[in-house]
Amino acid sequence: MYNKINLEKLAKYFAEHGLPKSYAHLKRDGKKPVTDKEMVYTVGGYEKMLSLFKENHPEYWELAQPQVEPEPVKQDPLESLRASTTEK
Repeated sequence: MYNKINLEKLAKYFAEHGLPKSYAHLKRDGKKPVTDKEMVYTVGGYEKMLSLFKENHPEYWELAQPQVEPEPVKQDPLESLRASTTEK
């Protein structure tokens, strides 16, 4: 059994701040709503917490995933100059 309140607190926090890269990053985060000890005793270990989070709060899970933005296509600044100067 796990503490639903603590899991929801963590889910909301991760939805707002994003998932940590690893457990070590989570441990170093001083702003998390639940201490490491509380998480382990009430929810379970890090992997267990992630699986419960994904299973019970899918809407927060989607928000917590890192957003990958496509890189802008770099255009050659001389491209337009080359196109305008065609040989006759």
